[in-house]
Amino acid sequence: MKSDSSKPRCPGQDMRFWKPEDIFTLKCPHCGNEVEFWKDEPFLICRKCGNEIRNPRIDLGCAKWCKFADQCLGRASKDESAAPVIEKVKALLSSQFKMDAAAMKELEKACRLADDVLGGTKCDPCVVKTSLVLIFFSVDGKKYIDGVSEILGKAGISPDQQEKINAIVNAIITGTDSDSEELRTIRKVLGHG
Repeated sequence: MKSDSSKPRCPGQDMRFWKPEDIFTLKCPHCGNEVEFWKDEPFLICRKCGNEIRNPRIDLGCAKWCKFADQCLGRASKDESAAPVIEKVKALLSSQFKMDAAAMKELEKACRLADDVLGGTKCDPCVVKTSLVLIFFSVDGKKYIDGVSEILGKAGISPDQQEKINAIVNAIITGTDSDSEELRTIRKVLGHG
């Protein structure tokens, strides 16, 4: 999965503008294993013990001024302390389904690639990233998650976005096609198109 650096990208996410301290290591509070964080990662799963570790230095300062913050972060409200919707979906799914550390890392990699690909599209970032999360939680023979509408609703995703997300995830799982730009973007991120 290679990103296209010629497309416009959010300056806060563009690593060319990061400082050395934007990537740092912490010890897992559960087992003491060192975990490397990037400034924009809200949490990681420890590779040693599998526990979730929150990033105490998360930097989403751009959300305070950027007019695209709600779309980019998938935030459900104007409340600056609100967690991004995608992270809420991950947390709600993680409480019901376990994902191993390697799969979680692949999901994070796919979400970062989606950031690159989304720059040149008119896609709803919340729909694309939430669809990716559901797809990763639905792999390895897992049944498509029952009660997903309730999970998406709890995370603050609108009914219109839920409808698009469900259509995309079902299309990926069943191998069907549609004329959705979001679906084409996800296929590109996953290397299927």
